[in-house]
Amino acid sequence: MITQLDRYFAKGFLRTILKVLVSLVLLVIVIDFLTRQQAKIGRYDFPWHVLVLYYITFIPTILFTYQTAAMAVLVSGLMVLGRAAQNNEVTAMLAGGVSLWRMVRMPVLLALLTAVAAFAVEETLGVRATALADRIEHEYFRRFSVGENTGVSWTRLSGGWTCHILKFNRAALTGQDVYLHRDDGRQWDHIEAKRIFWDEDKGAWFLEDGWSLRFDGAKEEEIQNRITQVRAPFSESPRALFALEDPAETKTARTLAADLRRAGRLGVPTRRHWVDFHAKFARPALCFVMIFLAIPFAIRLRRGGVAIGFGISLAVGLAYITLFYICMGLGVIGKLPPPAAAWLPNAVFLCVGLYLCRRTPT
Repeated sequence: MITQLDRYFAKGFLRTILKVLVSLVLLVIVIDFLTRQQAKIGRYDFPWHVLVLYYITFIPTILFTYQTAAMAVLVSGLMVLGRAAQNNEVTAMLAGGVSLWRMVRMPVLLALLTAVAAFAVEETLGVRATALADRIEHEYFRRFSVGENTGVSWTRLSGGWTCHILKFNRAALTGQDVYLHRDDGRQWDHIEAKRIFWDEDKGAWFLEDGWSLRFDGAKEEEIQNRITQVRAPFSESPRALFALEDPAETKTARTLAADLRRAGRLGVPTRRHWVDFHAKFARPALCFVMIFLAIPFAIRLRRGGVAIGFGISLAVGLAYITLFYICMGLGVIGKLPPPAAAWLPNAVFLCVGLYLCRRTPT
């Protein structure tokens, strides 16, 4: 049953979190514009409508990847509950027999709903917006930088093939100095070619200017052929081979999981991407965790108002980001399992918050 007390805290919390979200998003956009994009725009004269579209699609990254939504929950909880403590409303409610947990029931519920909404938005609008922002950045903000071609290796391809390409251009889907081999125990195949490219119309890879060698162990027979142009002996598309090249933020959790399983079958290293997969769930959950840090600080620190609220939020945010990236790094190098790497910071902060709530004098 929703009471007058619940409506009072809900109204204050929702109004505050909206103001904080708008303020933080605008602050990040201004900082990003001044530090990253201003020089490029002035030098290359980008259309302003493209810049506006880019920053609109950049908002999900600010809210979820940069954890602005979680910080907004923390700041809002500190301000709303802190204001109630400063005005002696908390003291009056406690004296009237209202427990602390009953008092903060609505902010906790709203924090939980914020976490659920954050995950839902990130998986739908957020994925599409981030993909568009990434495309705009590649087409406009990175198009003038020249990147070097790097090598790629694919194992466990169809037919049992392994492919190594010393120089590969991901944008053009062409490569140079190609080596393929296969050994099924009875027959050994080896192919070398100067060039490989993807033909979109035929939906296949083609090799040019090379030679192939086949050795049949049973017959002790060796066959060598010259290659002018021939279809490559594996059928995987660029979408399958380079699925993990796209940022995890541009895919839903289901799509990323499918890409990871497919990449695992091809022998592509996936540990880092499994960490990103679990982070897709851990990041929104932080919105719920932060309210348990806001409650004890707001009740204990009754003076200082907005200034001290932002100071605490900044300290907590920096501590979380530090721990989060440490754990993510440990997950990438294999020192922590991917689920632990993504969820450990949340677990630590939740335990600290619950402990401080329990120790809060009532």
